[in-house]
Amino acid sequence: MKRSRVFFATAVLSLTACGGHSGQDSVKTDQDYANAMDVGRDSFDQTRSDQARQQFGAAYDRALLRDDRLAIRDAGYNMAVATLAAGDAPGALSTVSRVKADLALRGGADHAALDLVSMAALCRLERYEEALEQSRHISTGDTALLERRAFLTGLAADGIGDAGTLATALDALPRSPKPPRLEMADRAELEARLALRHNQPAEAEASALRAVDLRRDMLDYRSMARALDCASRAALAAGQTERAAAYRERAVQSRAQENPKADK
Repeated sequence: MKRSRVFFATAVLSLTACGGHSGQDSVKTDQDYANAMDVGRDSFDQTRSDQARQQFGAAYDRALLRDDRLAIRDAGYNMAVATLAAGDAPGALSTVSRVKADLALRGGADHAALDLVSMAALCRLERYEEALEQSRHISTGDTALLERRAFLTGLAADGIGDAGTLATALDALPRSPKPPRLEMADRAELEARLALRHNQPAEAEASALRAVDLRRDMLDYRSMARALDCASRAALAAGQTERAAAYRERAVQSRAQENPKADK
């Protein structure tokens, strides 16, 4: 199967490949697994997280049938990401635990990507200390995963008011010559949060609004709403109560349209 990556904005994670393994011509593709992964990816691209979760769950069942460690890893990770995108942070944590246990039966695997899903879910649940502890155990040489770890570390640090760790996380973000929107959005959001910690509300509001625009362009509406919350905090700190209320209401309206039952 052709391999591809789709950037996922909630925690900014990305889906794994659609399935299938390269190798000798004699190795046959499990078409049911590949089809479920493809349909799941397409559903995810269209922000239909519940449908994506169902398809990745079907792919995961097929991977267990095959007793295929790599397929279990890929489908399990995608299932966890889609579960988080559907607003079910506790479910994402449970999924990660299940996938890790199933991988352990088959000799284990690198869990860095799965641990990042857990970290993102813990941030959603405002269990920031646990998220930071999770970050300390994530070891990877993958630059994309390192970027995700840095951003989520900054998010968790801000959640407990740790400006020092927030600043360190911001410094750990890459500075690409031509940065993608995800990188620019993550940097803008952490800059906004750090500016607030340093009592610079005008700078914080401007950075938060940059993050809002970038997240919107990426169709990452949940993170866009979070950036609107940050802009609201900045406006309130500057004494702009009406503007702060407007940002907050915009965030509330966006969340209500995405998934009324989702966690914040």
